[in-house]
Amino acid sequence: MEIQELKFFLKVVECKHFTIASTELCISQSSLSKHIKSLEAELGVKLLDRSTRNVQLTEAGNEFFNFASGIIELYNEMQIKMNAYKEKNKKTLTLGTIPVMSQYGIASLIASFKKQYGDIDINIIEGRSPEILELLDISKIDLAFIRTISLTGNDYKVNPLIDDDLVMIVPKKHPFAKKSRINLSQASQENFIFLDSGRGIYDLCMEACRTAGFEPHVLYRYSRIETIIGIVSEGIGVSLLMKRVVEFFNNQDIIIIELNRKFITTLALVERPYKKASDIMKKFSSYTEEWFKDNKL
Repeated sequence: MEIQELKFFLKVVECKHFTIASTELCISQSSLSKHIKSLEAELGVKLLDRSTRNVQLTEAGNEFFNFASGIIELYNEMQIKMNAYKEKNKKTLTLGTIPVMSQYGIASLIASFKKQYGDIDINIIEGRSPEILELLDISKIDLAFIRTISLTGNDYKVNPLIDDDLVMIVPKKHPFAKKSRINLSQASQENFIFLDSGRGIYDLCMEACRTAGFEPHVLYRYSRIETIIGIVSEGIGVSLLMKRVVEFFNNQDIIIIELNRKFITTLALVERPYKKASDIMKKFSSYTEEWFKDNKL
């Protein structure tokens, strides 16, 4: 039994579909199915009921899910702690980020920083906003790229970097497809596909719909933006996502529609104010601020 197989199993449970899970894992559906069957063969029990449209956990699968979740959590914690020993005597900066590195130029920023400061090693931990903030709070990461809507209170030092607008995306054949702008209230009867809860964008989408006077019918929630864009392009529903993120994927089978009422988020570089900033942290913060000024995204 391998850690990778446990991660595959948990992803299938999360997505409830082998097709969607394989897309998010970037492997073929047949390969994913083989891994799950191998896991079931090793354990000698059936973990998943595949007889329904949505994959369901069996009784044994439900218990195994609890064990697998705990193992992966411990594995991730172990990696963080071992990395701390590994990097103890190195010039190391540990960054946390929500999964938007390419869409907002963070990957390019880090590559540029590394060219100038080749002696500084950079570790990157990607996760949802609550997870990243928790790691920042307990000093497991030095700095975090995160949306300001995910911050509560005034407990953080915040350096705003780039703004983004919430937009609606629809399939090309949708009745709204010819609109360039829309009052969100016009979409009150639509089936929505959102990012899953625990992300600031989900809360922003719910706020936008409620401000427009309706409670959205959320058909599906997924963790990956490209999955949502793909499902919308198939005509299954519509979605609300951040404009820069959608434009990055350049999917020709969807239409981006601006909202008449603006809902703006800001990506920021965040640190804890009570933590004394190291020279490396100061270098990176200063470099990041200048880089975003010079590179208008």
